[in-house]
Amino acid sequence: MSTRLTDEEIVLERLVALLEHIAADVLEGPVTDTGPGSLRRLGLTSVKLLEFLVAIEDELGHVWDDDVEESVIGSLDAMAAHISAAGATPATTNRD
Repeated sequence: MSTRLTDEEIVLERLVALLEHIAADVLEGPVTDTGPGSLRRLGLTSVKLLEFLVAIEDELGHVWDDDVEESVIGSLDAMAAHISAAGATPATTNRD
């Protein structure tokens, strides 16, 4: 039986995949921590983080506001919630 993923879960999966692609040269393995402070704990440089944010804009069509809260930028879970709430409508996928 498959369960339909929520938009937020789909966005989170896409963010993790995008981050693993963008930062493959600095990551020590798959990204499994998506909670508060998860991006900070990865030790990304500011340039790598900026590259990730731009890639999110390109891939998901989400434009970051200049005043986005630091807590949103520091956590993959918070990013997924923020992007979903902003109206990102990812393609539907199912989890088996």
